[in-house]
Amino acid sequence: MKKLLAIMAIAAIGFTSCKKDKEETPVGSLSVEKMNRGILIDFSETWCPPCGAYGGPGFDACIADEGTKITAIKIYGSSTPSSLNCSVRNSFKSAFNNVGVPDFYFNTTGQNAGGGVYSSVSSNYNWMVNKANAFAADSVVAGVALSKTIIGDSIKVTTKVKFFKAQPAGITYTLGVYVLEDHIIAPQEVSGAGLDSNYVHRNLVRTSNSTNYYGLPLNAAAAITEGQEFENSYMMAKNTAWKVTNLKAVAVIWKSGSTPYKVINSNIVK
Repeated sequence: MKKLLAIMAIAAIGFTSCKKDKEETPVGSLSVEKMNRGILIDFSETWCPPCGAYGGPGFDACIADEGTKITAIKIYGSSTPSSLNCSVRNSFKSAFNNVGVPDFYFNTTGQNAGGGVYSSVSSNYNWMVNKANAFAADSVVAGVALSKTIIGDSIKVTTKVKFFKAQPAGITYTLGVYVLEDHIIAPQEVSGAGLDSNYVHRNLVRTSNSTNYYGLPLNAAAAITEGQEFENSYMMAKNTAWKVTNLKAVAVIWKSGSTPYKVINSNIVK
């Protein structure tokens, strides 16, 4: 009897270790809100003292409005440790003509004509809020809902895009899906303070559904009718070093025809 109980216990442990972090959300149950959320993009690096002194804190302040007014992502490409860098950084850098750090963009508008960010945290936040409020007041072309599930060594992101306005043929809309990791502790140079070994890095892009910043096509230039929906699932590899409880998923709808592509809408889930 004792032997039988031991075998049952081992089997139970093996079964538990294979469970997902949560049950998948069926795509049919995803509800797309008719609401505009802009995307705040922070180009930053660990070797950059201004990034640590006011770029990072300014970005962190904006995260307070994540999911309501904005979606916030940070992009590293030449940082130490190299594990902080993301493969999609060069595509973003080229499209946005990013030449320095820190550098903030709301949708595709840079904070300053010559690049850079304000040295005041409140000024960075107010700039973002003003841009976000203006974007929220625009008519909603399309929206996106998404869910995230960890399956073994992969991250599955399920998405539903709904168009609230008909769109003519000839224009391709794409969906960029990005996995972020929040609250990463790693060294950061800080103006006036030197190297901070316990700096908290927020919302770093870890991986995406494409090597291009704009993701993958939705309609392939075909006409879109009012109310038309596009449902997709994307599987992305998960690094074992990433902390699962700190991972978030982001989806951005882009419209082709300009460089960078125009941001139509975005959303984020934890």
